[in-house]
Amino acid sequence: MSSLSIRANITFVKSQWRFLLFGLLLAFFSSPGQTFFISLFSAQIRSELQLSHGDFGMIYAAGTLVSAAVIIFLGRLVDVIKLKTISLIIVVSLAMAAAFFSLISSMLTLALGIFFLRLTGQGMMSHLYTTAMSRRYIAERGRAVAIATQGHPLSEVIMPALILFLLLSVEWRQAWQITSLLVLVIMVPACLLLSGRQEGQDGGGVTDLATGRDGQHWTSAEVVLQWRFILLAGLVLAPAFTSTGLFFHQIYFAQTKGISLLIWTSGYPVYAICSIFGSLIGGIMVDRFSAIRLASPAVMALSLPVLLLGWIAPAHLIWVYFAVFGLAQGTVYAVVTPIWAELYGSRHLGSIKAIMHAMMVSASALSPAVIGLMIDAGYSLGQTLLVLGAFPILAGLLGIIGTRPSRPKTQPS
Repeated sequence: MSSLSIRANITFVKSQWRFLLFGLLLAFFSSPGQTFFISLFSAQIRSELQLSHGDFGMIYAAGTLVSAAVIIFLGRLVDVIKLKTISLIIVVSLAMAAAFFSLISSMLTLALGIFFLRLTGQGMMSHLYTTAMSRRYIAERGRAVAIATQGHPLSEVIMPALILFLLLSVEWRQAWQITSLLVLVIMVPACLLLSGRQEGQDGGGVTDLATGRDGQHWTSAEVVLQWRFILLAGLVLAPAFTSTGLFFHQIYFAQTKGISLLIWTSGYPVYAICSIFGSLIGGIMVDRFSAIRLASPAVMALSLPVLLLGWIAPAHLIWVYFAVFGLAQGTVYAVVTPIWAELYGSRHLGSIKAIMHAMMVSASALSPAVIGLMIDAGYSLGQTLLVLGAFPILAGLLGIIGTRPSRPKTQPS
């Protein structure tokens, strides 16, 4: 990276730090609805409700799939409601979902709790910040998304440490109540103070926005009915399926590899640092080369940490796994997120991304269930990892075909 590029990035952050911080905080506090956070309570929940790995995975899948269906409709709200208002609604809803989760007492309430958390946290909160960043910026869209995305790796380091600390002194239900209060205390002021427009944001509001690659503003219906949709779907489905599977069943992977939980969790900081590095580099590359060119190779790279997880033997090599996983995960999120604005324009971006997000959430729902059932059925570690690793490669290959520009129609002579 040249010194000129570094200075340009520093200037961008200095001038836009308020809105970039808003996006980063939205990403950070989506964590109560993210798989890595919920899985921290997996042992307590399975023990209290007497559930197997497969049982918990199926309930998790059910709640998540329903949330994916609902977000297709609710996701459109970011196209019609002012950013400050919709962000406050989502933040308060997430806090209420976390409070409800502290009261679960049966498989039904567990399913409802997962539905509310996944809809508000992983669903609407993540959907909101990626749409807002893609809409407010055009020339620096990749960097804006990449910077806001840092909230995810930061939460993946800070929140597990916070929860493990809380569980030493309070009961797991109280930890969820404290999480609910934390979301309200930090995010309500953030929505009020940081969400306004700033000078230097080259994107418009909802209607005055950049067009897609073909010079048009696509609607969500037009996107779904186009031939590219099936080929591009894997760019959303594969990362969610593979990453969620690796996180949700991480305790099983650690036990199977004979790695203590203490050593395993020591890899989280390595993951976070590499994820930050990967997403920042990915964002800069998007602004220079476009997400359309980079998305497919980035998705294929997610097969590398899966390969490493099956290969590592000494416990200390778990850090290598987390490093590669973080680098690949950070890059793929920063690169895939802006591709929809590049292809289809920004006027209907909320509706389009709602469909993509629903697909992503659906894949993240199926992964715990599929891998959990494979574990219960006695499939080997290698067989489960084969399922997780093959999907990104196939998705990347199809994505390369799907992102090729259409040939212009020949005019009759």
